[in-house]
Amino acid sequence: MKRWGLALGLAAGLASPGVAHAHHVPGHGASEGVRNLNSLGGGSGQATSRLMLLQEYSRNTTSLNPATTYNTSLLGEYAPHPWVSVGVQAPLLVVDEDAAPRKVGYGDTRAFVRLTPHADKLIHRVVTTGLNVSVPTRTLRFEADPGQSWTVSPLVMFTRTHLRTFWQVMALSTLERRPAGTAIDATLSAQIGYRAWGKLGLGVGALADVRAANFCAQVGGGSEYCSGNRATETNREVGAFRMAHLTTLSYSFATWGMVAANLQLPLTPKRDFDAAGSLSVQFQF
Repeated sequence: MKRWGLALGLAAGLASPGVAHAHHVPGHGASEGVRNLNSLGGGSGQATSRLMLLQEYSRNTTSLNPATTYNTSLLGEYAPHPWVSVGVQAPLLVVDEDAAPRKVGYGDTRAFVRLTPHADKLIHRVVTTGLNVSVPTRTLRFEADPGQSWTVSPLVMFTRTHLRTFWQVMALSTLERRPAGTAIDATLSAQIGYRAWGKLGLGVGALADVRAANFCAQVGGGSEYCSGNRATETNREVGAFRMAHLTTLSYSFATWGMVAANLQLPLTPKRDFDAAGSLSVQFQF
C-alpha cells in the first residue's frame, strides 16, 4: 500500500522537479506494447468514450541505476462516432532509485486515435487500428539524460469473443526519435482468456519485440544506419529480441464501468523491467 500512496500523492511534488538517475526512458518496443495493453483496461480496443485512472508500476535492476517507477495516468477518450475516437493520456511519475532520493515529476504526454470499422455491427469480432504519439513534456531530468524523445506507434488489433472464451492479437511498430538517433521496433502480442458470468475475465499471453533498425546521430549533425546501440541505451542492437509474459484480470461491475489488473514478467535476458504491473478503473459513457 505504501507505493500506491506515494504515486497518488505525487502531485504535491511537481513544484520541484529534480534529477532522476536512470539511464533510459521506457516507451519504445516492449515498453510501448505494455503501455498500450495497460491502457486498454481489459477491453477489446474498440473506439469508445471513457475516462480511466491508471496506476502502473515497474522495477528495473538491469539499468545503470536500478530503480522502481510508479506512473499514475489520467486517460480521457472521446468517440464522436462509434467507429472513431481520440484521446489523451497525462502521466505523473515517481522514480524511486536504489542509490538516490525519490524524484517526482510529469511524464511524456500521449495522444492517440483509434478506428474500429463497422463498430455498430460487429460485437464478437472487433478489428481496431490506431496511432499513438508520445510528446516530450517530461519534467524529470535523468543523469544520463536521453533528451527530448518523440514516439510514433501505429498498431492493429483483433479481438475475438466467444460465449465464454476470447482471444486477442496486437501488432505494433514503434519509431522513437531522440538526440542520440532514431530507432524502429516491431512488437507482437497475443493472449487467450476466459470470461465467467459475463463479468470476470482472465487472460494469459505473451509479448515479443525486436529492434528492427537503428539510426545513430553523428558528431556534427545528421544520422546514419548503425547496427549497435544508440549512445543513450544499452542492449538494443539491431536484432535484439525481448519477450514478456502477460496476465490480465478484469471485472465489469456495470455496463459502464470496469476495473482491471495487469502483470508482466520478462522471459528473456534482454528486458525493460524485472517485473511490471498496473491497476486501472475506467468509466464508459
